[in-house]
Amino acid sequence: MTKFEVQLTSRDEIYRVMGSPSIEIQDINQVWIYLLSLKEKKVFEEDPLLFQNIHRFVFDETGVLIEKTILTEKDFNKIAFATEKTKIRRDAYGITDQLYDAFTRGQ
Repeated sequence: MTKFEVQLTSRDEIYRVMGSPSIEIQDINQVWIYLLSLKEKKVFEEDPLLFQNIHRFVFDETGVLIEKTILTEKDFNKIAFATEKTKIRRDAYGITDQLYDAFTRGQ
């Protein structure tokens, strides 16, 4: 990848090399975020992550790069999600239950 220099690189140069940003934030500064990842496709198991980076570029009002941050997979934490489901038991027989029964009756 081309080396982008703070105070020397323009927004247009980054756009020419990287294309459209994944996320664009405009409320305080002009911030572009690129989410880059590559996975190996597996059929019966979790797809292993081969490459993942996040590039964050901040521009001033004239479109010149004033800050850049690059995060690699070493900077990320893997988030574990529980596989259990929450079960809700209720005794109420509301309008939603009545409509569901009315439309599914006899099937």
